[in-house]
Amino acid sequence: MTFNKKMIAAFLIFVLVPITVLGYISNRISTDILQKTISSQTVETLKMLDRNMMASITEVNHFSDYIIASGDVQSFLTSSKKESIYDLYSKEQAIAGVMYANAEVHQFALYNTLEEKVYQSNNRVSQEENLFSQQLLQEMKKIKGEPVWQSPSAVVSHPFQQNTALFFTHGRVVNDIDTLDPLGYMVLLIRLDLFDQVFKQDSSAVSTELLINKEGEILYALDDQWIGKKLAVESLQQVQSGETGYLLEPWNGETQLITYMPSQLNLAGEEDIWLVSLKPWALLSNDITYIRNTTLGLALLALLAAIFFNFFYLRKTAGFVQALQDSMKQVEKGDLSVRMKTYNLKELNRLSLRFNQMVQRLGQLIVQIKKEEEKSRTAEFKILQQQINPHFLYNTLESINALAAMSGQKEISKMTINLGRLLRISINGDYEVPVQREVSHVISYLEIQKIRFNDSFSYELDIDESLSQKRVLKLILQPLVENILIHAFEEQEDGLISISGKCVGGKGYFQIRDNGKGISKANLVKILQKREDFEEKGHGLRNVHERLQLYYGKSYGMIICSSEQGTIIQLSFPVSRGEKANV
Repeated sequence: MTFNKKMIAAFLIFVLVPITVLGYISNRISTDILQKTISSQTVETLKMLDRNMMASITEVNHFSDYIIASGDVQSFLTSSKKESIYDLYSKEQAIAGVMYANAEVHQFALYNTLEEKVYQSNNRVSQEENLFSQQLLQEMKKIKGEPVWQSPSAVVSHPFQQNTALFFTHGRVVNDIDTLDPLGYMVLLIRLDLFDQVFKQDSSAVSTELLINKEGEILYALDDQWIGKKLAVESLQQVQSGETGYLLEPWNGETQLITYMPSQLNLAGEEDIWLVSLKPWALLSNDITYIRNTTLGLALLALLAAIFFNFFYLRKTAGFVQALQDSMKQVEKGDLSVRMKTYNLKELNRLSLRFNQMVQRLGQLIVQIKKEEEKSRTAEFKILQQQINPHFLYNTLESINALAAMSGQKEISKMTINLGRLLRISINGDYEVPVQREVSHVISYLEIQKIRFNDSFSYELDIDESLSQKRVLKLILQPLVENILIHAFEEQEDGLISISGKCVGGKGYFQIRDNGKGISKANLVKILQKREDFEEKGHGLRNVHERLQLYYGKSYGMIICSSEQGTIIQLSFPVSRGEKANV
């Protein structure tokens, strides 16, 4: 099958088939997605409702803290019954003034430790009536001063309830702020506005939010006709599972999407409380038709776009791929003269250009590799010609050294020892050696040359201790020193060679200085440009530079600065490649 036919088959499989399947199952998927999406959004709304309810309760708790700690309330509960009527009236007026600070408080009452009412803000309620239930009283005594809340459904028959209005009840023990001894009890009747404002702000027009307990009793609803009734759904146990979720169940005569989550709210006599949101599914499912129609419309547009794409782009792409395949076959056969034509499409033309550049570069690399292989064969041949048995050489030098020592020829003995050291590091097969050995090698070379040149030059060393055990490519200092001795000093009698080494920021540096005649600007340019006509004098320098870059990378190598007062050569190499003990 040709590439063009494969592309058409792929188009039919991966475009038309998915569009057909999408049209078949879109209604079911849309239903599931709609339920999950709406429920997920509803959960966020319920979380916000829960936070806002807790914030409203916290505000009332703070207000309650202020009341029970106020001097007027504390004094009122500790005052004697024999106190003058005027004083009692003044304190009652002060307490009444405190109540104006919170609009949600409908009623306020104080009791002494004998559970006798000593003050209430609404005189229409009989003074003899006990204004809190035994359940609320037991909870207040149990937690000794912390606020206790009771839902409206628990106080439907409460004496505070007037004209069928419903309220939250807030109570707590009033303790002496100095001794923490109980002085009495405080009861606040809180209007449903405390939660109504929260639920009105966060509730949509089509949803109903409820607070229910583990028996399914509705503790609070924005429509207070539901307070005290049961949430009659078959899957009530699933709603009360303690987890967040959703389900479809009939309620109040129609199917509802019920989303539920546990609430942080804590009310007296209620172990667990849940927040429930009910949304009529008939209204929500109207969106599925719109989604289905939109999906079909998008599928049709996708089909038209796919046909347009196949005609104007896919065919051209297929033609390009076929041409590229043919060109690659020619390259595989060794024809590097093949070139692809230009294309109108920018992306295809760019690939065509890159292919042509790649083939051209491949030809250049083949020529370059052939040259490198020829050089490598030549170098290997020279190395084979120059091979010497190292053990025979070392034994011979030891014999010469022994004869020189026996004859009292100290200079010959010294040169023999240094030559042996030079040869040991040169013949050693390792590419890298510790800096200490490399420096030792160049010292041996300098000592031999000092004898040869009758001490016409001197040298000095300054190598940081931190660099001595770092490893470096071997035989990089001796060629530079040799170049100095051959070309820098000539007849000069006071030549000086300075070698320093240091470690800075993960790099090692050698700096070789001399006080010779320096390198002329023209010759320095030839060295840097690798001119063949300067092969004789620049070979050693370039050899060191190229070996450093081949072994360590282009970030390392050699820098040369020269003048009539002398030459400075700096070498750089990495010092993070590991350290080895001197051997």
